[in-house]
This record gives sequence, structure tokens and C-alpha cells, in this order.
Amino acid sequence: MNPWNAKLARVDQPEPGLLSLSIRTEGRNEVLVLVALPGALCLGIVDERPRGASASPALTQLRRHLEGARVDTVETSRRAARLWVTRAGVTRFLIAAPSKPYGAWWLCETNGSVVLRSPGAAATAPDEDGHLESRSRAELRAAGAAALEAHRSLRREQLERALLRHLKRLGKKRDAIREDLERAATADELHQRASLILAHLSEIPANASSFETQSWDAEPRPIRIELDPRKSPTETAQELFKKSKRLRRGLEVAPNRLAAVEQQIAELHRARAELQGSSAEELTARLRALGVSTTAPIERERKRRQAGVRLPYREFRSGDASAVLVGRGAADNDRLTLRVARPHDLWLHARGVTGAHVVVPLSKGQPCSAETLVDAATLAAHFSDLRGEAIVDVLYTPRRFVHKRKGSPVGSVTLGSEKVIAVRVEIERLKRLLENEQKSPA
Repeated sequence: MNPWNAKLARVDQPEPGLLSLSIRTEGRNEVLVLVALPGALCLGIVDERPRGASASPALTQLRRHLEGARVDTVETSRRAARLWVTRAGVTRFLIAAPSKPYGAWWLCETNGSVVLRSPGAAATAPDEDGHLESRSRAELRAAGAAALEAHRSLRREQLERALLRHLKRLGKKRDAIREDLERAATADELHQRASLILAHLSEIPANASSFETQSWDAEPRPIRIELDPRKSPTETAQELFKKSKRLRRGLEVAPNRLAAVEQQIAELHRARAELQGSSAEELTARLRALGVSTTAPIERERKRRQAGVRLPYREFRSGDASAVLVGRGAADNDRLTLRVARPHDLWLHARGVTGAHVVVPLSKGQPCSAETLVDAATLAAHFSDLRGEAIVDVLYTPRRFVHKRKGSPVGSVTLGSEKVIAVRVEIERLKRLLENEQKSPA
């Protein structure tokens, strides 16, 4: 006899990392809540269905498979929760795990093949056979309130981190505007230098790198004006006039920009103080009203990709189906390495020549397979100035050892530690990789 004797009536995802499964059992309605945020994997039964966001396209598909199904068994382990269901004579299982940023779920056939998965979830579901234990309704009912509280607490922590990230970005923006104001203060000086060049054109020797004269201040002072020997003094003066004009325009708008940013920072600090102890729902609403993104960076990147926004990299698949990201150009290399790649991802580049940055996304603590390393090195060699060479030395290191020095050229980085692989570029391997490119907006 089925100990659950329950029918699944409704599936919702009211908040990130929270699945709500409304069930009908023994003449009463209950709600099985599944929390799969990083740091918490909780199951419990509560009386009222949590309210929140409307159904996403993925959840709508999940509803078609699950609503009306009979609940057979509910199981949990340290790393996953699994729900066995039968609908129209077909038995499947829904398994969830607390992966970043908001957990992931997979609907699978009995043999483990994936029917449907949440956006951003890995291609295969976690294999927890041998670790899962059945849970009774009584156990889950006792854990219901604690499961919801765990979700609220962790979700609030995520939102507070989003707030701090936004404050950090605004702080950098404020500093940049202040630097603009400092540079703008030199506009008059640049204008005077340009005027002095034009006033002394007949005195400036050909191909001079500088000349000295007196300023036009009320109390004249000696002034040395640098010149570019490759340009005429008139061209140099015109460039100084343009730069002075640009800085003056910045001086007109920068104070208002600075005041607006400082006001935003003050509002966010007030909101943070006022919302201490408030619910995650209240904090979410207030942050969105203040223009703060409540979505994790990795999730925003996935959504931008789905929306068709240009990505700074091309994506290929290695022989074991791992993703390999290849920068599209110098500026894109910087974006891929410094913004997209995570500290534990593997970074590669052809040694000693100009070429694409290559990144292999890895989970924390996950090693890169030998097959993927050779594939990624092959792509690094192909997308470099050594394209066509039979054997190419390729540097590789975890992304955390890759640094960008202030003032260094676009696409240029320094390595704190590296290894070298001498990769033999095999034509068939390269052909397979190029044919397996994942199409995305360019």
C-alpha cells in the first residue's frame, strides 16, 4: 500500500530556491515545500501555500508532467531530495539539489534520463542512489515551519549580498565621477597650453618634443609644453582644445551625476537600516523599487544569454560535453576573464603570442579532465597567432592566478602561477570542436 496516498494538485515556485507542491491526501489539502538554496536542503509540509512569483516557462512545463500525479515516495539525502510520482501509469522522479545560485531540479525517467530541468541546471541529475532515505508525512510535517524559515533566512542573506554588491558598484561609480571632476579642473590649463602653442608656432622647431614659454597668468610663470614629434604643433593644439572642451562639458554634468549617486547610496543605506529584521519578500520589493537587481550575477548572465544579448565569448563543447569559452577579441578577453570566469575556473592562453583567452567553467574543487584540457588547449592554439602550427605551447592556470595590472593594454594580463601543455593540434579534434560550437548572439 502506498503510505502517502496523496495526489499532486499544483506545482509552484513562489521564490527562488523554493518549490511548493500542493497535495491532496486523506481528505485534506497540504503543501510539500522543497528548499534547495545553497547552504540549505530542506523538505517539509505546511498548511498554506506560499505566495510569490507567477509560473516561469520551465515551471509551466513541469506542471504539465506532475499535476494530477500520485505521490509514491519522498526521499532525502545530505545533497538531494527526490520525489517519486506516477501519472497515467508512467513513473518518474523529481530530484532537487542546492546548487548555486538558487538550486536546481530535474524531472527524470526511472533510468535517470532527464525529461526536463530547471534553467541553468547541469545536463545530468545528481546520482544519489544508495544515499537517499524515505521520509514519512509525520516527519515532514514536523519539519515544515523550519524549512520555510531556513528559506527565508538564506534568501534574505542573498538579498543583503545583492544590496552590498550594488552599494559597491555605486561606490566605484562615485569615485570615478570624482576623478572626472579632478580631471575636468585641468580644462583651463589645457586650453591655455593649446593657445600658447598657436601663439608661438613660428618659434617651435620642427619635430620638437617640447618647448618652454611663459604662462598668461596675472603673474607669469615658466611653463613647459610637451609636443608629439609625429604631429605638427597645430594638430597638437587642436587636440588640446578638443580635450579641454570635452572636460568642460563633463564639468557641467558631473556635479549632478555625483549628487544623484550619493543620494542613491544614502537611500540604500537608509533602506538597509530600516529593513533589518524584515521578511525577504519586503526586502525584495524595496530593493527593486530602488533599482537594485535581486538576481544573482550568474543568473543574470544566463538570462542575458537567453535574451539574445551579445556575449564576450564563443562557447564550444569538449569531448566529455564540458563547456569551453573562447574570447571573441581583446576587450572581450578582459570581460571573459575578469567578469565571467570564476576564481576556480581553468584559464588558458597560447604562450608568448597574441590570442584568445580560453576558460573552462568548473565547479569548486572539480578537476579538469584530461580530455577537456587538451580540447581547450587546442582551441587556445587555434585562436592565436600560432594558428596552423603543429605543436603549440599553451599556458593554463586557475583563474584566481590571472591578474590585470592597472594601465595595462586591453586583453593583457599577468599570471601569478602557470603550467604549460605542449598540445599537438589534431585536425580531426579541431574539426569536432568547431562543429560543436554552441550558437549564441555575436
